[in-house]
Amino acid sequence: MAERRSILFSTGEQLSNKYLDDVRASGVKLVGYFCSYMPEELLGVKGLAAFRMRARNTTTTEVADAYLDAFNCTYTRCLLETILNGGYGFLDGYIFTASCDHLRRLYDNVQYAVSPDFCHILDLPHKSHQDAIDWYSEELCILRDALATHFELTITDDNIAGSIKLSNENRRLLKSISQLRKLRKPPITGEDMQRLMVASFSLPKAKVNDELRRIHENFKEPELQKEFRARVLLMGSQLDDPEYIKVIEDMGGLVVADAFCFGSLHYCDLVDETAPPIKAIAERYLKKISCPRMFEDFENRYRRVVEEAREYHVQGIIVQAMKFCDTWGVDANMFTQRLRADGFPVLRLEREYTLSGVGQVRTRVQAFLEMIGS
Repeated sequence: MAERRSILFSTGEQLSNKYLDDVRASGVKLVGYFCSYMPEELLGVKGLAAFRMRARNTTTTEVADAYLDAFNCTYTRCLLETILNGGYGFLDGYIFTASCDHLRRLYDNVQYAVSPDFCHILDLPHKSHQDAIDWYSEELCILRDALATHFELTITDDNIAGSIKLSNENRRLLKSISQLRKLRKPPITGEDMQRLMVASFSLPKAKVNDELRRIHENFKEPELQKEFRARVLLMGSQLDDPEYIKVIEDMGGLVVADAFCFGSLHYCDLVDETAPPIKAIAERYLKKISCPRMFEDFENRYRRVVEEAREYHVQGIIVQAMKFCDTWGVDANMFTQRLRADGFPVLRLEREYTLSGVGQVRTRVQAFLEMIGS
């Protein structure tokens, strides 16, 4: 298939890539961030570039376990392991978000063990009312000023507005490709859609957007050659490894929709380009489809998943949650019970951040797909 020639399908296999090397060689500072509530728009201004933190190829947490308790999720432990081993040497700084206790402890330990030149934590409300938006706007202004001071930049509203346009365009392009999965025979698998997502978080947005336009054009005609047994929606906690989705699809479950922060929750809402930039960013990030760390919003999250399941003609839903992820551990059980009560076939999986226990996942997915087909 012609679209597979795009660099986006392979760029995420390693942490760094030649495009990031080119960006840094031009004098741009590359800053890593850890959570979907950290606005990438503030890192898309002239002189800065964003990198969404992941640790896909980390296979052990032997060093990190000396700092973080074993009851911390393996996402945070793998990140710390990679940081301590110098795996993010291409980054010029980190921005953490007080999104959960595990990421908060990760920030503490990075500060203690590494003391990066730039290491900022963004405070975050648990609600989205007007007072919360005003508070979050102030936090974003503090972050903007910290970035400008440390990296000796001038960050104006016009700079941020330009970054907003670029990020909104990226979201529109990703959504337009994802919507092709509504077709009876989609031209893209869930695995490849996830590869596009990882690349979108790992390359300069202008480069990604150019490639996404070309990919969308090439997807006008082709259809999947492989037959799948059922259409699946995959939801849950942090998931940035396309290989996990490949395991499901190798068993015959085509992932046509998703609901996690490294997937469709990134592109489902836009920033208002007509409003003052900081206020518009705060509004978008607090009022978008929420993560379970936000209070009193389960009904909105549930409604969105049900709408997606029906819109994408889903036959079964897989609810995965990372072991020891407190927020998703609760939400996943609530989703599982409610979805089953509403008549949806549901498979509940617990996993680690690393791709372990594959044999068990295959067995359970295969049994689930057989149940759907019976």
